[in-house]
Amino acid sequence: MGMPARRCSAAALLTLLALAVGGWVPAVHAAPSTNGAPPVNVSLYAEALCPYCADFITSTLSPLMDKGFGPILQFRYVAYGNAVRGEARLDGTVMCQHGPVECRLNRIINCATHLHPGQDMWLPFVECLEGAPHEQSEAWVDKCAGQTGLDAQALHGCAEGEQGAELEHEAEAETASLTPPHRYVPWVVVNGIPLGQDNAQLWRYVCVAHAGNRPDACYVPPGASLAGQRPERSTA
Repeated sequence: MGMPARRCSAAALLTLLALAVGGWVPAVHAAPSTNGAPPVNVSLYAEALCPYCADFITSTLSPLMDKGFGPILQFRYVAYGNAVRGEARLDGTVMCQHGPVECRLNRIINCATHLHPGQDMWLPFVECLEGAPHEQSEAWVDKCAGQTGLDAQALHGCAEGEQGAELEHEAEAETASLTPPHRYVPWVVVNGIPLGQDNAQLWRYVCVAHAGNRPDACYVPPGASLAGQRPERSTA
């Protein structure tokens, strides 16, 4: 049963690639709305202090939201990335690629998405956090929470308690279950299909995948882009 599913995913990816590269987006111009069509599911597997992940959010995702893509996509951020659980340590502590501060910030992000499930609530907080100077990211949690209407005390309480640990386990399990496995971060998946190194063209994939009315930004000349091509991997 597994092999046909893999073939189906590969065929779907090839179709999306052909449409996206050609710049062809079928449909009639209309105001962005789902029109009864389900939103496009976009999942980001990343980590809090990865510069490429921050760049994806600020330079690729944010422009989409600014151009009216919010109503047609459902965005998820699973904050774990390239972290590993230290099996040799008795407590099984998670070791993050950019150190313990990143582990804490990953928990903060997972708590934000859990406590405030609507992307309109938690995404502005994450965007603010990703804009912080690297060495000040942890200090910016309270600042960004205040600016975006989230309860900083609740975020800290979640991250430091059992709920934060449980969310960390869930993020770890979901990241480990990716098929194919993620090879770097950010790892972006659209309707179950990984984009690989084509993350900067996310908008094209969303435009093609959505069956309802699309934002005007979907209708651009072939070869145009809403975001410039940038390096998109962090493996070590």
